[in-house]
Amino acid sequence: MQLHPTLKYRSDIDGLRAIAVLSVILFHINAQWMPGGFLGVDIFFVISGYLITLILTKEVDETHKINISNFYKRRIKRIIPALLFVLIPTFLVGLFFLIPTDLLALSKSMIWAFFSTANIYFFSSVDTGYFSLGSNELPLLHLWSLGVEEQFYILWPFVVLILLKYVHTLRNRILFPSILFIGSLVWAHLIIDSNHSFAYYMLPTRTWELLAGAIIALLVHSGFRVKGFINEIMAVIGLVLIVLSFIFVSESDSVPGLGAVPVIIGASLLILSGTMYQTFIGRILSIKIFVAIGLISYSAYLWHWPILAYLRYAFVEIDISIAIAVIIFTFIMATISYFFIETPLRKNNMSSKKVAILYFILPAILISGMSIFTIKAIESKSQWVFPWEEFTKFKSDIQSADRYEHNCQYRRFVAESIYNEERCAYPEGTKHTQAFLIGDSNAGHYLGMLRVFADKYGFSLQNTTISACPIVKNNTFDWVGPVHKVGCSVYCASVFEEAKKYDTVIVGGIWSEYYKQKGFQKGLEKSIKYLAKNVKHIILLAQVPIFKNYNFKCAMRRIRIKNIDCATHFNHKLQDNISNEFLYNIAKKYTNVEYFSIQQQLCSTKGCSPYIGDEPVYYNAHHLSLKGSAIIGLKMIENNDSMLNVFNHLSDAPVR
Repeated sequence: MQLHPTLKYRSDIDGLRAIAVLSVILFHINAQWMPGGFLGVDIFFVISGYLITLILTKEVDETHKINISNFYKRRIKRIIPALLFVLIPTFLVGLFFLIPTDLLALSKSMIWAFFSTANIYFFSSVDTGYFSLGSNELPLLHLWSLGVEEQFYILWPFVVLILLKYVHTLRNRILFPSILFIGSLVWAHLIIDSNHSFAYYMLPTRTWELLAGAIIALLVHSGFRVKGFINEIMAVIGLVLIVLSFIFVSESDSVPGLGAVPVIIGASLLILSGTMYQTFIGRILSIKIFVAIGLISYSAYLWHWPILAYLRYAFVEIDISIAIAVIIFTFIMATISYFFIETPLRKNNMSSKKVAILYFILPAILISGMSIFTIKAIESKSQWVFPWEEFTKFKSDIQSADRYEHNCQYRRFVAESIYNEERCAYPEGTKHTQAFLIGDSNAGHYLGMLRVFADKYGFSLQNTTISACPIVKNNTFDWVGPVHKVGCSVYCASVFEEAKKYDTVIVGGIWSEYYKQKGFQKGLEKSIKYLAKNVKHIILLAQVPIFKNYNFKCAMRRIRIKNIDCATHFNHKLQDNISNEFLYNIAKKYTNVEYFSIQQQLCSTKGCSPYIGDEPVYYNAHHLSLKGSAIIGLKMIENNDSMLNVFNHLSDAPVR
């Protein structure tokens, strides 16, 4: 069979690679610049499926077989050298940059990434999706796509061989990959909401994108022709679909489901339109700068993400100047990689055995050895890895309030007998306490300061709270999460009767989340009214200021990265909280209901901070740590905060 002329080098495809890599880099720098820029990876899949399949068909035409040894030899020479050039520096920076938990994750991910299974690692071992908060700090996360691609090529050469040797019509040759294409796309779209991480990271739901390019290659190989002006129209439509996808598709859309279909069609049309001759769009894509970027696109993709990840890890704001510096450094490293690593080693004529040893086995030993040694050093708490005493101190001080035994915060509330657990009383061992803390986790995190106040004013305190449960009498809200719904109903059906036994009831909650939900406002007003009639004193705890970008690890990272200014990095302007105003207005209606807020300790006219001095007092965006809670309590006493007046009556309150 005469080889099709399209097997020759196509500069327009390198131009398409340039569009793909630039879109990805711009998206990763700032998603607002190009909301659908992450679809550049999908374009890479189409290009890869097309080119590799075309190479395989050429080999079958010439030799009537596929030399699997040579195929994987070419893949190793293409992938491994540039990958190593990124993995080793990324790891070395991590040794001096990362806290132990993050260095441990990097060490593990490096092994998986080298063996082209990073997608499996990040799906199964990391509690985050690709777009989740914190995922942009994982230095090797972007290598998931390399895993998908290489896993596809484990079986695809055999499929091509079977199709070309034993299937003799074009229709039948594309039937099997077309069925796989549809099945993979449907599967991806159906599970995108229920299991987004699997859909995004794993081969079965990404196969259709690689097959899009492979089907185009099978069509071209079989002599399929699109003639005349239709090629020009296809190219224009293809480019428009890609550009519109970059602009209008976002991370909230069904990708890799139907939301990715336009960009896949666009890339396929651009590739197909250039098989006979170079279209007008093809000539634009063949401009030297695009071709140059396309040639180094693989290394540019490898380098850009670790650079951004480490900058974000150090809480560096990626503004325009930093973004330009990132782009320049990325392409400098990509150029070095292409001319001094990729090209020389790819063109080196070695036997398959030598390539396997020098390009794969020895690097595998090196990468595995470095990773395993570091993992063992971390597990044994070796001092060369980290100053463990300082790290352990921060880790124990900054943790979720529900990790403490004396904070009786439940995820599932099953019985009223829980109210009388001894560990929930302060001072410990008190049989009959005066005050009763109820609510959700936003009530529980006040426990640190309430224990400080108990010492100051000489009262005793019982606490029983439940996660994610709005404190409304006989709560039956259908918007309460299914995990907490039953326990929340049991709790709210009994806690108001239990509250009658106490002199003072203290109520807290994440009011801003509940405030907008149907029925909550009326339900809370009725509940407070009920308590006001049956309890001597009620204290309503305001919701603490929320710091959406807060990361409690900043203080720990500062052990390694000394110039991080955690104390001011998370500051924001003072914002009105409608739900707190609602709470304040309820309190004003009753003489025995008072409103308590710590805002004065965290905010001033200049703004609010999750730090007091140099000390972090928050665990996450809207929860205090218990140590931070206690620090705030001590500061309020030191400053004689007027809010403390709500506890004066407890000094003389009778013990029940």
